Amino acid sequence: MLRLVGGDGRALDLSLQELQAMPQTTVATENEFSDGVVSYRGPLVRDVLGLAGMERLAEVRFVAANDYFVDIPTRDFSDYDAILAMTADGERLSRREKGPLWLMYPISDHAELRSRVYLRRLIWQVVRIESR
Repeated sequence: MLRLVGGDGRALDLSLQELQAMPQTTVATENEFSDGVVSYRGPLVRDVLGLAGMERLAEVRFVAANDYFVDIPTRDFSDYDAILAMTADGERLSRREKGPLWLMYPISDHAELRSRVYLRRLIWQVVRIESR
């Protein structure tokens, strides 16, 4: 489901069940890819990174199933409660609906997150997070 690759090149693979077993956070927010406010739910990115000791890195790369990627400073995940969304309004995110994992920021809670910089970081179909 999700591969974390640390600075030493070692990988940690997490299944959907392992991600679901982590503490879950709900982010109710608008974004330019959905209509109105949607309640997304999933583990905090900082907690997921912490499993592989990656929260101390300056930057990580999120990679999608189609090899699209975006580099993101890890400070984002201490400053904001960004999640790896697995559900939207209680429904599991399918690949067709930008799942099974979609990086979601609490955009509606922070005016600065409405900028193109952060909207570009809403990467979906995440399959890998690696050190930069």
